[in-house]
This record gives sequence, structure tokens and C-alpha cells, in this order.
Amino acid sequence: MSDDRNRFDRTLPGLQALLDALGVSMVDGTLTLPIDLGRNAGSPHPAAIGWATVELDRAEADLGAELATSFEPTNRDALLGATVRRSTATEPEILIEEPDTEGRLSGALAKHGEGPFALYFRVQHLDQLPGTLSIRAGNGPLGPARLVLNGPPWGPFLILVGPPGPPPPDADRVPSEP
Repeated sequence: MSDDRNRFDRTLPGLQALLDALGVSMVDGTLTLPIDLGRNAGSPHPAAIGWATVELDRAEADLGAELATSFEPTNRDALLGATVRRSTATEPEILIEEPDTEGRLSGALAKHGEGPFALYFRVQHLDQLPGTLSIRAGNGPLGPARLVLNGPPWGPFLILVGPPGPPPPDADRVPSEP
């Protein structure tokens, strides 16, 4: 039985290459992750696509026209080191991200250039992910998040997000700061 929350119908330039690079399969619009989240975390559902850019205003104008949506500022992505704007009329959301540190997103742009670079999946219980899963905890534009550390540091990235809630006290801390 198909779960509509796990369906992905939007076509976006570069999306298939991102799915292939992350090992995410898409059959009839349904996405399957290449990692085992265990039974306690809950079923993952697409939440957003991250789009890397070196200039937020230009990317917002270009993507807004192409996708017939507008964008609004949101919380920064502390895991990737980025200032973020989120779409207002797409499902899943499009997050355009511009580096504000010399972190993972800067590396992704240097290696791959502008375009889709991350998939965000919502799970019900981030705190119940298997201990064997290599992750880095942090906060991002969709709330509490876990970056899956199964690829190169310059991406692409698979990010798990939990239910929205208040950001942790160090949500805006640069990862290299104590």
C-alpha cells in the first residue's frame, strides 16, 4: 500500500542525479532511503530539497519563477553552515541555501556547483534512531535535525528532521566553535 506522504511528484532540474548520488530510489513517485532507520524512528517522509547557491536573491528569483512559488527567510542550517530561505507553495519544500561559514555547504558548492544538494526526510522520533547509524545532531530550517554521515563531507547530504519544536540553545553555533 502506498503512503501519499512518501510520494514525490515534483520534477526539478538535477533531482534524479541527487537521488542517484544518495542511493535513494524512486519508484512510481515513492522514495525509499538506502539506510535502516529502525522501527522506533517511524517511517521517513520527504520534507524538503536543499538547493545550493552562491547568491540567495538570484536563486530565489530564478527558482520562484520556474516553480511558481515565493520564498521566505527561515532558521539557518547549522549542520551545513548556511543562511536559508524556504518555499511557500511547494510540497516538499525547496530550501535555497547560501553558505555563511566555510562548512559543508561551501564544500558542496566548490565540488558540485549550484543545484540540488540535500534531501530532508521527516521522521517521528529522531531520538530513537539506531545507535549504529552514523549521524551528527544539530538544528536546521525544519527544526531538530540529524545529518547522516555516510558520504563525503562535500555531499550530497541526507538529513533527517523531527517534528518542529523550539531550537536547542546552541542552534546557531558554528560547528567548529566549542
